Amino acid sequence: NRSRSTTPIQALNLYNSGFMADLSKSFAKRITKEAGKDPRKQIARAYAWTFGRSPNQEETTETLAYLEEHGLPALCRVLFNTNEFLFLQ
Repeated sequence: NRSRSTTPIQALNLYNSGFMADLSKSFAKRITKEAGKDPRKQIARAYAWTFGRSPNQEETTETLAYLEEHGLPALCRVLFNTNEFLFLQ
């Protein structure tokens, strides 16, 4: 039985690995293909695929700000690096 913690080294490796960068770019292309260019639709689609749920209002607001500043591939990388995505509940 594993605890739900992530070590800093594990998080940095996941975030900075070439594999994750490539995967994030591919996922961003899929999200854009399915949701179009509307950032809110992209966020909703990304949450549906990564977490199996819709984002709440606070998540949408924070994610939208991140998306606008860093772009969709970077957002996808962040979502892939969350505990909610990495660990089964």
